[in-house]
Amino acid sequence: MGSERCRPADGGTDAKTGGQAVIEGVMMKSPVSTAVAVRVGDGRILARILEMSQLRDRGPLWSRPVFRGAAVLIDTLRLGMKALNWSAGIAEESLAEAKGEARSVPEGAGRKSGGGAGTTLLAFAMALVLFAWLPLQSSRWILGASTAPSAQFLVHLLAGFFRIAAFLAYILAISLMKDVRRLFTYHGAEHQTIHAWEGGLEPLVDRAIEQSPLHPRCGTSFLLLVMLGTVLFYGVFDAAVVLLLGISPSPVVRVAYHLPLIPLVMGLSYEVLKAADARLESSALARVLTRPGLLLQKLTTRKAGREEIEVAVAALRLSLGIDPGPGVERVPEDGAGTEGGAA
Repeated sequence: MGSERCRPADGGTDAKTGGQAVIEGVMMKSPVSTAVAVRVGDGRILARILEMSQLRDRGPLWSRPVFRGAAVLIDTLRLGMKALNWSAGIAEESLAEAKGEARSVPEGAGRKSGGGAGTTLLAFAMALVLFAWLPLQSSRWILGASTAPSAQFLVHLLAGFFRIAAFLAYILAISLMKDVRRLFTYHGAEHQTIHAWEGGLEPLVDRAIEQSPLHPRCGTSFLLLVMLGTVLFYGVFDAAVVLLLGISPSPVVRVAYHLPLIPLVMGLSYEVLKAADARLESSALARVLTRPGLLLQKLTTRKAGREEIEVAVAALRLSLGIDPGPGVERVPEDGAGTEGGAA
């Protein structure tokens, strides 16, 4: 795989890349493969390819509009968790080295433990309560259990307000943590590198430093768009339920039948974001649609410098099948040891 065929000559949309910040590093997903790179305590950069079967490769259905959005979301979440787990293992090893223990890349770094699974389930349950049940219950307390179909839009408008307020409060709270601010810096590095790459700018590291840490295709923008989309989509759906049944379902019941619809809402939101990104320069509506997400990114990104950009560039180049650069050590898929020393 080893060429720069995937570089867009004019920043076009045929070879878009994306990524995610991890602990002291960045995951990059390109049309060729997915890779993650992290910087360890002694300044080295470790990088590896992430191999995982993907939903989009399991049939033509997952390449069609709406369905492709759900496939991209699921694949990105799975790859992101794998990258995050691996970076956490590397961070633990770096901490051990700082305490004077033996240095090595941890065997099987990032393999999920039972405790990790329990933490994930707890986080999922808390997210359901905070972002699904509580906004609906709060709306019910304020507006009552109206059986008028038209009232369902007001219910979801108010619930959407509570949901976004809770999300912003959460982001502001975690941004007070030093480690999270560091993660946000790598988030900025990811965006700056993608801007430079898709713009065909060279030298990549130097030009990426100049770029904005905000990007219209960011997952943060996607989440905000999904939250806004639920107001309209669930408002229509719940109005139909109330019209057919003649009752106003409780918040618990609503959450139960809303959950299976989340992939559809996300698929539709993905299509809106994709269309807006392709028309940013020619459409005022596209710029309006992406503006709230860009404003939100001012909370979730920080301007990155050379140290973080070098890591993001290493991940991007490796994902494209290009030499990641001097001083970058390749780690095999199983996470044990290094491959070939410095690249």
